[in-house]
Amino acid sequence: MWDRILDGQFLSKLGGLGGIVAILSFMWTFFKKNQVITSLTSSKIERLISSKEKRTLIKISNYIFYVMIGSIFSVFLTMLYYNLGVNEYFTFCISIIGTIFYFTILYVSLTQKSIFDKRLSRSKNLTFTLIVLTLQTLCFFSVLPSFLASNIAEGSLVLTMDKPEVLLINLTLSLITLCFSSSMFVLLIIMTFTQLREKFTRYAYECFYVLDQEDQEIKWFIYHLLDKDHFLLGNCEYIHDATIFRTEERSKLLSEKIHLLKLLKNKEGEIEYYI
Repeated sequence: MWDRILDGQFLSKLGGLGGIVAILSFMWTFFKKNQVITSLTSSKIERLISSKEKRTLIKISNYIFYVMIGSIFSVFLTMLYYNLGVNEYFTFCISIIGTIFYFTILYVSLTQKSIFDKRLSRSKNLTFTLIVLTLQTLCFFSVLPSFLASNIAEGSLVLTMDKPEVLLINLTLSLITLCFSSSMFVLLIIMTFTQLREKFTRYAYECFYVLDQEDQEIKWFIYHLLDKDHFLLGNCEYIHDATIFRTEERSKLLSEKIHLLKLLKNKEGEIEYYI
């Protein structure tokens, strides 16, 4: 069945090679116009000097990119599990295993001094957690593909060229379901990864600043763009603790030396970089 689809019989129903080329051309034009690749690879300083709209676009582009990768991965897993001949028992098992792994990760990320923190060194604990996170990701992304594969093998989900209308509907619904589940799992993984990063990172906070032109002992911390031409600056690392604010033109600020300040956890000190 899959070889017949790959041979192009199903693609012909969608308009043939011309339709595929048109879709790819549209995607390329969209990515190029909106500078999606630039947004995905932007650094922290590039995001700092970007507008709120651009930063929002960066976040959305990142999320859409990860969902696309997750959807492609899910389709690959569906084909793999179909060829391996998995059944619903396999789907149930990986659901249970994935849930156990998820609660393990949740325990590690939310507990200040977990049993793994006490028994393992920081590097070993981080390695162990990343392995569990990888296995949890694989299990979660395998749930729906294995379920679809078992239904295709049992004939509950009809994918046959003898009924092209049914084939088109079932494939469309399957792809939509895979994309939806991928978006949910990607969001869950991003939230989990963020919690783990906050726990294992050495730094409590990162910020940028410039030195005052008249008094080099005074630091002006850069918060965000007020509009396309002016930045908001303040006299403290955290905007809610600042007592003095000022604005500075974008072109002038970018001509100065920008400093990156990383505050270590537990008030152990700070690390400075120059950009």
